[in-house]
Amino acid sequence: MHTVDDPGRVASGILALVVHLLFFGLLVFGISWQKKIVGPVMVDLWEELPEPITRASAPPPRTELTPPKPVPEVRKEPPPPPPPQPKVEAPPQPSPAEIELREKVRKQKEEDEAKRLEEKKAIEAEKRRLEEERRAADEQRRAEEEAKRLEQEALKREEDARRLEEQKKIEEQRRAEEERRLEEEAKRLEQEKLKREAEQRERAAAAERERQQQEALRKQREADDAKRRAEAAVRAAQQKLIDDWKIRIQEKIRGRVVVPANIQGNPEARFEVVLLPGGEVLSATLRKSSGVPAYDAAVERAIMAAQPLPVPSETDLFQENFRELLLKFRPKD
Repeated sequence: MHTVDDPGRVASGILALVVHLLFFGLLVFGISWQKKIVGPVMVDLWEELPEPITRASAPPPRTELTPPKPVPEVRKEPPPPPPPQPKVEAPPQPSPAEIELREKVRKQKEEDEAKRLEEKKAIEAEKRRLEEERRAADEQRRAEEEAKRLEQEALKREEDARRLEEQKKIEEQRRAEEERRLEEEAKRLEQEKLKREAEQRERAAAAERERQQQEALRKQREADDAKRRAEAAVRAAQQKLIDDWKIRIQEKIRGRVVVPANIQGNPEARFEVVLLPGGEVLSATLRKSSGVPAYDAAVERAIMAAQPLPVPSETDLFQENFRELLLKFRPKD
């Protein structure tokens, strides 16, 4: 993502230019401001003032005065001008806006890093939770099957015990009748014996049929469970493939979004994008505005600039999952 230039940089450049101009003016003014030397003054010395000249009297004789020897002039050498100061450019100081922007960028990086760590921890925790739920479900299923088997065995033992008890009663009655009717009841007893054997065979056959039915049901349940697991694995793999392609589409578009400066918060914009099989964008419709028209327009331009978008080459997979996409964008994702 790209951001516009910070206005703090323009302010710092103007401040640096003003400092350079002030320094140059002080340098020029210091060189031109020097002491001016006044030349020597020559004067004539008189012992007394001359008489004023009138018309009645003649001028007195003029006394020639020897001019005094000129006093040698002592010239004071002007002090040498101060050497020019080296031009030192003060390093540009960052403006308060730059300092605040750097602090915001640093805090945002720390928040993004913390958010990524939290999301990673949440994903790992969710994976562990799903794995524990799957294990618990398998253990519960095995426990239920074991309980049902034990219950069936207990019922069978009770039934066998009941049958044995009934058989004992019948035997006691038979022995009592045999004591009274040894010969007369011999044929009937033989018939009853054959009948009991047939009944036992029938019961054994019924028990075997029941056992076979239970075994068939158990195998059918195992086959159904295996089929469901295989179908779930196929769906999970296909969903992961779909998610990977959607992430690639999101990342390509997001890399071309120019986020407006000074955007507040982290608003969400939703676009419905209709794609052609080659990844070209047929249409991009704004379904939910972020509340910032400039950001919505930047996302729409990025969608059109990112085409062709990465899409799978399988026709069925594209038509079912990538023909129409609902994409979500946030400036700080």
